[in-house]
Amino acid sequence: MAKNYWPHAIVISLVLIIISCVATIVVAVKNPVEMDGFYFERYQNVDENINEIEASQRRFDAKYALKFEPEFNGLSGYFKIAVTPKNGSLAPNFTHEILLTRPATNEQNQNLNAKFDGQILKTQPVALPKKGKWQILLKISDANDTGFYKFSFEAR
Repeated sequence: MAKNYWPHAIVISLVLIIISCVATIVVAVKNPVEMDGFYFERYQNVDENINEIEASQRRFDAKYALKFEPEFNGLSGYFKIAVTPKNGSLAPNFTHEILLTRPATNEQNQNLNAKFDGQILKTQPVALPKKGKWQILLKISDANDTGFYKFSFEAR
C-alpha cells in the first residue's frame, strides 16, 4: 500500500498559518499605528462628529481662501499663511492651532506659536531638527466655523 502524505501536508499548513498569525501580531505590536492628528482631536471624537466637522469645513472654505508660504533658508525659517476673505470684508478675529509634524511619525511634533499681522498668520522662527518631508497642520476658526488644513513642504 502506498503512503498517503495528505495528512502531513494539512498539519504543516495549519502550523504555518498559526506561525504567520503570530508573526503578524508581533510585527503589529512592535510598530504601532501613529495617531493622525489632522483634526487636533482624538479619533473617537472625530468619528462621532465627522458630519459636523465636514459641514463646518465647507462653510469655512466658502468664506476664506488660504495661501501657504514657507520662508526657509536651510533648516531654519518661519511660515506665513495668508487668510483672505472671499467676500472682500475684513477678516474677523481667528483662533488657531498650528502643528509642525512629519508624515510618518509623531516623534518630532512641535506646536507652533503664531500671530496675525493683518491677514497674514506668521509663525515664530522655527529650527527643524532634520531635512526631509514636513507638514503643517492648521486648525483655524472664526466665530462660527472651523477649517482644517494640511500643507506639505520639504526641508533641504
